[in-house]
Amino acid sequence: MIYGATLNLLLMGYQAVQVVFLVRTVGVGAGVVGLLVMCASLGGVLGALLATRLCRRWGDARALVLTQAVACPFALLLPLTGPGPRLLSFAVGAFVLGVGVAVGNVVVGTFRQTYCPPALLGRVSSASMATNQGTIAIGSALGGVLGSSIGLRPTLWVLTAPLALTWLMVAFSPVGRTRELPRAAVPAAEAGSPR
Repeated sequence: MIYGATLNLLLMGYQAVQVVFLVRTVGVGAGVVGLLVMCASLGGVLGALLATRLCRRWGDARALVLTQAVACPFALLLPLTGPGPRLLSFAVGAFVLGVGVAVGNVVVGTFRQTYCPPALLGRVSSASMATNQGTIAIGSALGGVLGSSIGLRPTLWVLTAPLALTWLMVAFSPVGRTRELPRAAVPAAEAGSPR
């Protein structure tokens, strides 16, 4: 949950200014902005399609760590975006980040549903969603404030530099020391019984 909240804070921070950055700083038109932002969504679709296969091959804990370790550093390509061929920096960075975010969402969502007893799943899910959605709002406001005060490209650097390192939170947690995430907090027979 802490990893997801941190990731959302930083992702939404840079996404709050990305369109303005692409239009004002890089100088591209609306159609190109749409295509560049679409790259993140295409990455998300690919990540969702690959998640199960990666988890079967490597184990879900390892798949989470490895995909985040690969994807998160690609955030550093976003502030390098410029006119012409340098637009590829944004396209590639957004695409690979999209893959990583989608795989992470699938793995964490599946873990939550298999690990939590049914009687607690609603409370655990709502607490997690409230935390993660709360950081989305804070990140968006942070991106806007930074963009107004220090400029658009510096804001991208300030938010993508720590984003590139967020995978370390997972790698150095107990998740990073195992192949598979635990399957259930309590035996199946107890999970369905009322408390």
